[in-house]
Amino acid sequence: MYARGKGKKSRRNKPAAATGEADSDKYAELLVFGYACKVFRDDERALYHEHGDHLIPWMGDKKITVDRKLPKYDSGSWNTSYQLSEEEARIEALCDEERYLAMHTDLLEEEARQ
Repeated sequence: MYARGKGKKSRRNKPAAATGEADSDKYAELLVFGYACKVFRDDERALYHEHGDHLIPWMGDKKITVDRKLPKYDSGSWNTSYQLSEEEARIEALCDEERYLAMHTDLLEEEARQ
């Protein structure tokens, strides 16, 4: 635990003096956790990514590149039994149209036309 605010701890990691405050007021808890993993050294693969060889041009513009591998969809992590109402489906379709508009339309060209 870490002292909160001006409270100090003695060398033995105990509160310096009792001031009548509750323990929850004196200390804040910090939870830190992680997962074990294995790291494999692959210099060839590292250089491939370092040079950006895995990226492709976006809408034919070689100055702008995107990762060609889209994130994988994990269908098990979503509630697949939920059915959208007609209104929700209509709103979702409108959002998708706007969300993915730049993938099939050159927005700068459209703006120049107007």
